[in-house]
Amino acid sequence: MLSPMAEHWAKIAGVLLVLLTLLVATWFYRRLALRLHHTEREIQGLLEAAPFAIAVTQRASGQLLFANRRAIALLGLASPGYASQRIPYADGSVARERILARLAREGAVLDKEMELVAYDGRRFPALGSVVPIVFAGQQALIGAFQDVSGLKATELKVRSSETRLRALFETVPDGIVILDREGYVRQASESCAPLLGLDNLDAQQGRPVIDFVAAEDRPHARELLDRLISGQPNEPTAFRIQRLDGTALWVEPRGVNLTDPVTSQPFTILVLRNITKRREAQEQLAEQVAKLKHALDRIAHLQNAIVSVCAWTKRVKIDGRWIPIDQYLAKYLGLKISHGISEEGLAMLGAPPEPETPKPGTTERQP
Repeated sequence: MLSPMAEHWAKIAGVLLVLLTLLVATWFYRRLALRLHHTEREIQGLLEAAPFAIAVTQRASGQLLFANRRAIALLGLASPGYASQRIPYADGSVARERILARLAREGAVLDKEMELVAYDGRRFPALGSVVPIVFAGQQALIGAFQDVSGLKATELKVRSSETRLRALFETVPDGIVILDREGYVRQASESCAPLLGLDNLDAQQGRPVIDFVAAEDRPHARELLDRLISGQPNEPTAFRIQRLDGTALWVEPRGVNLTDPVTSQPFTILVLRNITKRREAQEQLAEQVAKLKHALDRIAHLQNAIVSVCAWTKRVKIDGRWIPIDQYLAKYLGLKISHGISEEGLAMLGAPPEPETPKPGTTERQP
């Protein structure tokens, strides 16, 4: 057994050990608290610098514990007295209960589209993510929100434009072909089917568009396509498309170069207008014009011949002299008549000049 003195010193040592332990624990927890406080300030600094709205709420009550400046502006929160406010879901507590139920099932809510109504009355769609955390010693939820109203409006415009373009692409009577920079078919409208005499256009994707041109027109079409893809100005000129059944159609191509806004890849839209009937009508018209010109040339020849005959039969030869026929009829038959073509008419028809009447005593040569 210990002596009373030894027992006394053992008690003193125990008390000193307890005091030392308390001092070390106090120092440790103070250091930990300082570190946690420093870490909390660093985290809050990071949350303030985030490029989107971040808010921390009590898990049980939903009241806000922290909101960065973007969350205050986005949600229209009172600053700095937002502690009594909550995330303004459009469906109120119903939306919050759904988020809590999903957190219980999955542990996190990521990239969920939701509708918010800010405290200033502004209603907008948002993309949000919510995860559970411990904040200031409390069970809490941290949420990140991003206003996507501008994105939704842009998406709506894009969808509307796509719908209109799709309707135009599928209903326009001209054939529309989308080509890459090498001239390969990437997409073709349904109106291309009757041009090519095909039923399945999907099988033609990836083929060079030049393969569908008649062999004798390919050099011209190749040159035209190269100029179009390179962006050089080009007048539309026709070439023939060789159909599956062996027949050919005349088409007039027009095109434009564009850049895909998503992939930034350039492409060419080629519009092919069927001008076969117009071409045939032009050829028939040219043939009719040629025939008409030939007929007019013959009429002009006959006209000149008639004019020459009329011009030279206006006179008769009597006693070796050529006299006008009206003078002959007046002298020998006593008739006064008007006949033939007037001098002005002969001049208009381009008749040769009449021979001069020979003077008395001279001999006139017959025409």
